[in-house]
Order: sequence, then structure tokens, then C-alpha cells
Amino acid sequence: MAPSGSSSSAQERREAQREELRRQRQAELRRQKRIRTGVISVITVVALVVVFGIGYWIYQSTRPAGPVTAPTGMAADASSYEIGARKDKPVVDLYLDYMCPVCGQFHQINGDDLDSMIQNDEITLHVHTRTFLDGNSSTGDYSTRAANAAACVWDDDPENFWAFSDLLFDNQPAEGSAGLTNAQLTDYATQAGASDTVGQCITDKTHASWLHEVVEGEAKKTDTNGTPYVLIDGTPFTDWSTPGSLASAVAAAGGSSASDAGGASDGGS
Repeated sequence: MAPSGSSSSAQERREAQREELRRQRQAELRRQKRIRTGVISVITVVALVVVFGIGYWIYQSTRPAGPVTAPTGMAADASSYEIGARKDKPVVDLYLDYMCPVCGQFHQINGDDLDSMIQNDEITLHVHTRTFLDGNSSTGDYSTRAANAAACVWDDDPENFWAFSDLLFDNQPAEGSAGLTNAQLTDYATQAGASDTVGQCITDKTHASWLHEVVEGEAKKTDTNGTPYVLIDGTPFTDWSTPGSLASAVAAAGGSSASDAGGASDGGS
């Protein structure tokens, strides 16, 4: 029979060994966790670099090439279409994107009122056709194609521009879809009154560089907070979702000289 002291010492050694093994196991787990964390961090950084690199490459590869060609009658740095140009009338700036579903809602609520105010010479309307929602179409370019088609209609005859814009929203494609084809855009353009020659301008995307460089550039500088975005005599107007509120706000604005925000007039006094 072994002395009790010897048995106690052996038990203490075993417990010490177990404690040492436990410490080593915990240390190894901590080491493995640090390695996993480091690997995940590296993978995350690499993934972000790849994603941003691909995004930048896509942006550069899809960015319109060619000269900046403003629509007929407009200065190269003009960023909006001017409809009406009525002296001493309120100036309404409307920023829109033809793929934007909320812009479609704006059109449903305020389209008739705008039509009436234009026909009755009650406003000067500046229309800024943005293209920043290209990525919201499956083809990646519908906003640009639609805005270019509007520019082509202006080229052909500015008098038909607003009617064409109405048709684009009356027949607005679903967000995420390919959008209207060039043939459909051409058909709506001729329905609005444009001549058959407008089709080539639409197919060639003649004004794409102007839309991206000038129109979109100006919108980003002025921080329009997306679309639709409305200014009445330079003051943001946000209550457009209430039927009749835009017309009431314009009436309350009284009148001012047409702004110099840039644009081309379709004529008027």
C-alpha cells in the first residue's frame, strides 16, 4: 500500500497536467480564432477591392463615348430643357428619371396640372432628365436611352418634347426590366409628333455624353436628393404627392423672372 502522501502528489500532478492541457487548448483555440479573423479580414478586403474594381470597370466601359452633343438650340453646358419661358411667371425646376417609379407617381398626380399650367402660360418649366437609374434596368442603360430619346425629340421639334415625356410615363416600364426598346421609343416619339428621322438619333444615342456629363453633372452638384425633385423659384417643394398642391404652390408663388439655371426655350413671350 502506497503512502497517502504519494497518492496525493500523483493526483496533484495529474490535475496540474490537465490544467496545463486546458491552458494549451484554450491558447490554441485563441490562436485559431485570430487566424480565422485575419483570413476573413483579408478575404473581405480583397472582395471589396474586386467589387469596387469591377464596378469602376463597368462604369468606365459603359460610360458614353464621343463628343458632348447638346440638343439643337441648346448651349453645350445647358442642363435642362426650358418650356414656356414666360416672363414674370413662377419657374418650376423638375428633376426626373424615366425609370424612376416615384417619378411615375409624380406624373400621375401632377401631370395634368403641369399640362394645364404650360398651356395657359402660367409657368416656366425647366426639365432635367437624369440618367442615374441606369442600373435599375436589366440592360443597364434604359434611363440613358429614354432621356436620349427625349433629347432627340427636342432636336426634331421642341414643341413635341413635353408630349413625348408624358407618353414615356404613361407607358413606363417596370423597374428592373429592360425598359422600352429603341423601336418602341421611336414609335412613341412619332406619336408625340416627331418625324420618322428621329429613330436614327435614338438608336445612335446621340446625346448620351451630354446627359451624363452635363445634365447628370449639374444634378449631382446641386444635391437634388434623387428624383423626383422639384424647385419653385429655387425653393424645394416636397408636398407634390398631395393632389393639387403643386398647382396651388405655383399660384401662391406669384411670379418671378425666368431663372438662369440653363436651358433652351421652346419659345413664348
